[in-house]
Amino acid sequence: MSDPRSLISEAEKLTQPQSGFFSFLSGSSQSMRLEEATDLYIQAANQYRLKKEFNQAGNQFLQAAEIQGKLSNHNDAANHLVEAYKCFKGVSPTDAIDALKRAIHIFLTQNGQFRRAANFTVDLAELYESVGDNENAINSYEQAGDYFTTDHAEALANKSFVKCADLSALTGNYRKALELYDTVIKQSIGNALTRWSLKDYFFKSILCVLCDDDVIEAQKRSQNYSTEDPAWEQTRENKLIQDIIESIEQGDIEGFSDKVFEYDQFSKLDKLKTQLLLKIKNTVVLKDDDDLL
Repeated sequence: MSDPRSLISEAEKLTQPQSGFFSFLSGSSQSMRLEEATDLYIQAANQYRLKKEFNQAGNQFLQAAEIQGKLSNHNDAANHLVEAYKCFKGVSPTDAIDALKRAIHIFLTQNGQFRRAANFTVDLAELYESVGDNENAINSYEQAGDYFTTDHAEALANKSFVKCADLSALTGNYRKALELYDTVIKQSIGNALTRWSLKDYFFKSILCVLCDDDVIEAQKRSQNYSTEDPAWEQTRENKLIQDIIESIEQGDIEGFSDKVFEYDQFSKLDKLKTQLLLKIKNTVVLKDDDDLL
């Protein structure tokens, strides 16, 4: 196995510009030398990757990407940046984010590869989410949805918009979540492949409305959804919505808790729905009691 450090040293020599007599003797153009240097950096990167020295591996892929960028080989530069991202992902999320953003920029501006840009923008959103940067994660999920839409991949666009909506709702931005759920609902109605997901979108959108303490709008939405999809009226989700609205109107916190518990026995509540329901319980159902104090 070659020593990656010797490969890097050799590559660095090749990147130094030559002129005059030495250039004539070498019989090779600077571009050919840079291509050779790129190959050596990639070999070094793969040697480091085999040793599980992922930071070092990522840095060598960055060197290869920089050279290919100078040579205007944009596709190769982007591919090397993607490899750098893969190396950094588990050890240095900040460097992974930077490499991936640069690759996405090339896909969009140089190659017009919207599908690849969209797929990697989803990865970028997940990276932001993993480091707790929800604002950039939300923006990236929404961008991914827009890129998928540009590439006429509606199902993938909806998946990204739902992730964006879910994260927006989790962070308390109910208005933005509603806008995105509405977008996905509009795309899903009448679509046999996505219609099965409608009740979940209906449910989450109404919970967001209730988090904003708008019982009238929640009831209106439930009625409209029954018109758009008659199956909604008989769902367990709609039954819980009606029970919640009744509990809100009566200020019945125990009734609210009982109905949510009963629903959870049949359809396990995920993190998002649990958080939305807790918000409704603490700020909406108990509101009348607070007003009397």
